[in-house]
Amino acid sequence: MLLNPKNPIRNWKIAAWLYFLCLPAGLLAQGRFTPYTIYGRVTLPDSGPAARAVVKITNRMGFDREVRADEAGRYEISELPRGRYYLTAVNLSVPDQFSDPVMVELSLSTPYTVSALIYLRNKETKPASEDKKPAVISVAEEKQDAPKTARKAFEQAMKLRRDKKYDESLKKFSRSIELFPSYFQALAERGHLLIAMGNTGEALIDFNRALELNGRYGPALRGAGMCKFQAGRYAEAIPDLEHAANAEPDNAVNYYLMGIADVALDRREHGRAALQKALSLDPVASVRAHVHLATLLIRENRPKEAAQEIGTYLEAVPDPPDKQGLLAILTQLRTGKKPGPN
Repeated sequence: MLLNPKNPIRNWKIAAWLYFLCLPAGLLAQGRFTPYTIYGRVTLPDSGPAARAVVKITNRMGFDREVRADEAGRYEISELPRGRYYLTAVNLSVPDQFSDPVMVELSLSTPYTVSALIYLRNKETKPASEDKKPAVISVAEEKQDAPKTARKAFEQAMKLRRDKKYDESLKKFSRSIELFPSYFQALAERGHLLIAMGNTGEALIDFNRALELNGRYGPALRGAGMCKFQAGRYAEAIPDLEHAANAEPDNAVNYYLMGIADVALDRREHGRAALQKALSLDPVASVRAHVHLATLLIRENRPKEAAQEIGTYLEAVPDPPDKQGLLAILTQLRTGKKPGPN
């Protein structure tokens, strides 16, 4: 429960603020909010909901479970113990649509419910010959003049990653970089693979190396920001995410993470602008931004507007894992009553 009957919080603004941000590690350590739940949405390459997609969660200890997303692409996996998990998804209606792995860490420093967005992408078309370059993601990548052997190792690494053979993929990425040390695309892709494998420290090294070669490369900027964000280094993550947004102006993820980091640092106007931008670019995948906007409004003592944001979120996501807590806060915001013991 949100409130402790032995120590009720009398100020509803503080109570709501604590709820939306994250409960402190001291409370989590008491074990009241375990087991954990991971929930979120699976989106198609065109940003639409991936109805009935299969979401798989695994860890390196042999844990393996599958759930089916609903018609709106929403999924929920509950009763999870602490640990590091990897999420993947596939669209059974279009088997060539699948996701890269998403790593989620459940620990004392995380809330008992964690949101994870999963993006499906289309299978890349195999080049007609070895002389043809791999699919181009940006102008900067197109201008790379990697040797054929380095390009081949890179393509093999990408395929192995799609096949979830992460250790083999890592070796091929490393081989492509060994053959062509200035291969910043390979450095960035290896960095994202390392994030999926739970090694954000080494991933950040790769992103920094890629940025030394091309300081405006969007995937490397985004990756560096993600590493710092996951480590809770929000003030350091924001500049990277800002630069990534400049390089990838249509990528909602950059703005969404930036906005959450700004909220954590109480940078209200900047956070509000970033969250609203994420919603304008991808209102489905960024729908949880309404909750973070409500946090800002609560801090500004604007309960009616905060209630509207929560209401908008609940209309879009009628049954989130934290529904009861959200409804309790919504009632408090609408009536002005102080929260009492549950």
